[in-house]
Amino acid sequence: MIKFIFYFTILILLTIGCKRFPNLGNGYQLDYNGMNDISIIKCLKEGDAPTIFIFGHILDYAFDSTFIIVAECPRDSIPGIKTMTQPEYQEAFEQSTFCQYWIINKKEKSEYSLDTLTKLARYSNVYGPFKKYEYLQKRVELRIPQELVLKE
Repeated sequence: MIKFIFYFTILILLTIGCKRFPNLGNGYQLDYNGMNDISIIKCLKEGDAPTIFIFGHILDYAFDSTFIIVAECPRDSIPGIKTMTQPEYQEAFEQSTFCQYWIINKKEKSEYSLDTLTKLARYSNVYGPFKKYEYLQKRVELRIPQELVLKE
């Protein structure tokens, strides 16, 4: 009986301690990636592994029934990354102020394409990465509600 109570208590503590992410709608979720950063994922087909739509370190996000907007700091944005040790790199990354923006339209079909020149994979309903002024222009173009905002 004591073992049962001990294991039950551990289970409760682990459940309470786990960070729970909100459902972003239409199958989109937040999840940890291999770098222990939070990414946006979605399972495109039943039983398949999730597809990562935005991989980098998400600084902020907001969503409604149609859109997900994201401010993100990509880990490869640190100059000189290839010559840094892990502690140097982590410190530089934590001090970085570089930010780029993304928009996901959850109502549009997500079709995969590969740009053969740049070798970049794209999904038709994912817009970005943008600099801030480009992001603000795209918000207007897509008619994203003004109430849907990122914290500054």
